[in-house]
Amino acid sequence: MGLLKTRMEYSSLLAKLSEITQYYSQYVMNKEHKNILKILVSFLMLFVLYHSAEYMILFKKSISGFLIFQFLFFLSAWLLGNWNQKNGFDFWGLSFSKFRIKYLLIGLFLGVVLYAIPYIFSLFFEIEFITKAPLWTDILKAGVPFSFGLIFSSFSEDVLTRSTVFRLYNNKISSSLIIIISSLIYVLNHIYRLNAGIETFVYLFLLGVVLTIPLIITGNLWITGIMHWSGNTFFYISHEIILIKHNPIYINPNLIFIFWILILIPIVWYLISKFKSKLV
Repeated sequence: MGLLKTRMEYSSLLAKLSEITQYYSQYVMNKEHKNILKILVSFLMLFVLYHSAEYMILFKKSISGFLIFQFLFFLSAWLLGNWNQKNGFDFWGLSFSKFRIKYLLIGLFLGVVLYAIPYIFSLFFEIEFITKAPLWTDILKAGVPFSFGLIFSSFSEDVLTRSTVFRLYNNKISSSLIIIISSLIYVLNHIYRLNAGIETFVYLFLLGVVLTIPLIITGNLWITGIMHWSGNTFFYISHEIILIKHNPIYINPNLIFIFWILILIPIVWYLISKFKSKLV
């Protein structure tokens, strides 16, 4: 009888443990599914706001409309960050308390180098040539307001195409896969340029790779966002304010840009990894 009683107690204990395990597994699974659903809903909401801002500036030429939707984007990002993890912008890798001046300096340097090297190369070898160079005062007048707007569009695109992917897949799949998925979304996010040709797709994808690397290694978006913004600013000034023309007998400048990014990707990965302890 004692042995039978012990076996019954043991069976009862196993049944309870099984019930607890099943409940815990179901709870964890449900919680994980809820977290994934929250991030996907956040992505869709931010996608609509981002492209509403793009539509206002590209097709309506409305600066006020652009700024309103960008304001709504970042307000929503803060609210959605609280909804996802109760930490506002920190959820997207934009912790103001963790911001460092070195993020600004590194981002500025990498963003300028990203575009300046192929630009100088093209001019030096006369692959492109300058057709109009305004006075520096005119460059400032045109460049500063546009650069201000680029702060919002660069960071909002980084939150949309990089932070959401990072939050969804970090510690679930490899860093390489996160970079690839993020870069593909970055390409597809340029919905107004989807008919621009294979060269544009390739350089947008590689650009997505090099911009995602700092986020993957450091876990914050500051270097990526500043790099994106400074690169866009340099490109606008060097191609839209200072007018240039391609010499048709030479290689397409986009190919030069592609080759340069391929060189830059391992350099950025090495440097950010080497100094990771000082950047997180």
